[in-house]
Amino acid sequence: MSVDQYRDGRSGVPAIFTALFSNATVDPILAPYGLFVLRVAVGFDWIVHAFLKTSRGMETHAALLAKNGITPLLAWPTFSLEVIGGVAILLGWYTRQWAAFLLVFLAVVVWIKWPVGWGYSNTGGGWEYPLFWLVAQAALVLAGSGAFSLQSTLGPSKL
Repeated sequence: MSVDQYRDGRSGVPAIFTALFSNATVDPILAPYGLFVLRVAVGFDWIVHAFLKTSRGMETHAALLAKNGITPLLAWPTFSLEVIGGVAILLGWYTRQWAAFLLVFLAVVVWIKWPVGWGYSNTGGGWEYPLFWLVAQAALVLAGSGAFSLQSTLGPSKL
């Protein structure tokens, strides 16, 4: 049901509040805008996270990879894929595909952080925050780009 379906003449309660508190299904009018907000947050986070690597120095990122048993040769490729994927997600260009691909990165982070424990405030950072981003990004994989996506302006998506 949408907000318009709740406009039944009740002047005491604004329609938006009625729609928000009595509608348990996905609103076909507002859901694309919610996905847009999620897409912007996830895309922006990937871009900022990637450039954080360069601000600390790529040697630091390479050393972190090596410390966790991953070849340091992947430092620049991971940076590049995070920037490209973040921009693609932000703009809504093959959002589902890029989000699914980058889920692998988040799964690796959760796996590496698992021994540290749940709390991200733990020494070494736990898996709470990476898991949150993994789940948020999985929502994009399942639901798609939402409103204002570059791909929707280019034509219908095949996925």
